[in-house]
Amino acid sequence: MKKIPYESKDVLICSCHSDEHQYLIYYSDNESPNGQVSPTVYIHPYLITHKSFWKRVVVGVKYMFGYKTKYGHWDEFMFDPSDADKLQDVVDYLKKIEK
Repeated sequence: MKKIPYESKDVLICSCHSDEHQYLIYYSDNESPNGQVSPTVYIHPYLITHKSFWKRVVVGVKYMFGYKTKYGHWDEFMFDPSDADKLQDVVDYLKKIEK
């Protein structure tokens, strides 16, 4: 796996103030084979539910064998008004090549 050099990073923590509900945002300028640089943003959700180890093993084994629940696996992240500037930074970073 190729390591991606990140220019900067940001962290958004859910308004419920749980450290287990967070988004890690990484900014990077990737160069394509033709030499053009394109801004890229990687967002890593870190959403953990409190289930026992064995419950998570069962879910993992079902996933490996293709089991799909009709509802999917869900958790939540609540944005705060103070997160608006960070979200706007993501949009501005992605649009910087257009200007």
